[in-house]
Amino acid sequence: MALRPLLLLFACTAAVAGVYDQPWSMVEPGDRSEVRKEFPAAITQIDGQSVRDTRRPDAIAPGKHSVTIRFETGRVNQSEAEATRVVEMDFAPCTRYRVVAQRQQGTKWDPQVYPEPISECARKFGKSS
Repeated sequence: MALRPLLLLFACTAAVAGVYDQPWSMVEPGDRSEVRKEFPAAITQIDGQSVRDTRRPDAIAPGKHSVTIRFETGRVNQSEAEATRVVEMDFAPCTRYRVVAQRQQGTKWDPQVYPEPISECARKFGKSS
């Protein structure tokens, strides 16, 4: 029985290590900006699969992915449709995408995406930043 947790840990470590053997992409919440009326949003699903941590999702392979974003405010009651957006994104290799919710009128918001290079990935795979 004590061997089972060790095997599970090894399998998870090997799966994560495999992602970093080739160029990768990341999507994560961006920073708050009062000037632009932007707020961090939670990344809840990638390609219909729930993420383990909504603030720090795992690295993903470059290419087209469907990303579910959730933004809620404690000030106003929102329906599920108002709080959630699904964004189709084409991830470039060695690129991090920071996603924020840009507030509009009332409970309305739009997702904004800001790409930036992942320098560690670019150095490792010879991509220009």
